[in-house]
Amino acid sequence: MPRSGREIPVFVFNGLLESGKTTMIRRFLDNKTICGGRRILLLLCEQGIEELENSFLEERGVIIRSIDEENGFSPLHLEALNKETSPDLVVAEWNGMWRGTLPAEMRWPDGWSLVEVLTTVDFSTFDAYSKNLRSIMLDQFRIADIVVYNRFREEGNKFNCRALVKAVNPSAQVVFEYEDGTIDSEFDSSPFDLSGDTVDIPDADFGIWYFDVMDHLDKYLGKTVCLRAICVKITGIRMDGFLVGRLAMTCCANDIQLLSVYAKNNLPFKNKAWYTVRAKVVSVDSSVYGEAPGMSLPALEVLDLKAAEKPAQEVVTF
Repeated sequence: MPRSGREIPVFVFNGLLESGKTTMIRRFLDNKTICGGRRILLLLCEQGIEELENSFLEERGVIIRSIDEENGFSPLHLEALNKETSPDLVVAEWNGMWRGTLPAEMRWPDGWSLVEVLTTVDFSTFDAYSKNLRSIMLDQFRIADIVVYNRFREEGNKFNCRALVKAVNPSAQVVFEYEDGTIDSEFDSSPFDLSGDTVDIPDADFGIWYFDVMDHLDKYLGKTVCLRAICVKITGIRMDGFLVGRLAMTCCANDIQLLSVYAKNNLPFKNKAWYTVRAKVVSVDSSVYGEAPGMSLPALEVLDLKAAEKPAQEVVTF
């Protein structure tokens, strides 16, 4: 029978088939700080090419239970497994074709607590999956704490990969693991030349710049940026300034959002019209964006605003 009064951490490994989930789980189970001496329940929801050996699992006190259908993740079934196995820790290898947001939405048994969701992406199949299974992949990104692009190659575009994740989950950490096992977990390079005082943002790279400045404000503070964007009036709240941004599509035509940076100035402009904007990057408190206060986020002090033609591609894509 399960011991009462315990909090049982749950770790979910998500990703499409053959994306490297089993490899990540193997590493996780080898982490003695987290897993050492614990009775571990491993929930397998799909069968991949790589499997964990019985001897490996027995040495680490791992109990395996398979769940072959999505509706098997019902509170009733999980509660039965809880009583049967009395785990100290739960690891779930999620089926990549199941609803990717379900782990964050479902009701886990009493005492179970979802601690972390790690989503894996095989970079060698990333382009094909992002075209053909894009909505499924984005759902997996939406709830991830960490997204790992594994089997990454030097010619890969880290900025686009990171922007696609950040477009649906700004708080997710993005990690790149190369084919030789080298890991880049603190990717902070910039796709733009920051050596001078002025940074030109090409039309096609607005989305990449937006997520870069949100993640790495310190690199841009005091810099002057030049970009083409729409200017939008702020309505519904009493505050000065306006928004400078672009519409962006992450999944489909029904999934379009405005990526915008707050501009502190009071300047005359036509609402939702296109302008060439030259502005200095400054910081404001996160409360300006409707977030909890105490964090610095980027803002613009507009130096020049000129009417412009709309770009050939109005909507930013990733």
